[in-house]
Amino acid sequence: MLPPTTALLQHGPMGPHGGGMGMGTTPVGWWLLLAAFIIAVVAIGGLLYVQLQREATVEPDSLETLKQQYASGEIDESELETRADRLLQHES
Repeated sequence: MLPPTTALLQHGPMGPHGGGMGMGTTPVGWWLLLAAFIIAVVAIGGLLYVQLQREATVEPDSLETLKQQYASGEIDESELETRADRLLQHES
């Protein structure tokens, strides 16, 4: 076994392995971490985009149906207002 001063001179204060923290401190580890982060951000963004598109198409279709029913005479003005209010409250 080496005396402590000799070991310190040969290996530095962090020991013979340099005191690294594992794969996370290597360049490859950082690139893998960055790639995983980018993939996660793109996936979450895509899911949010799809959800927002789905929600945006629900309201106009329902209101459009009510307008068509009113225009064709199936419902009167008070029924149109009642259903439209109920629909808008339900979606909020």
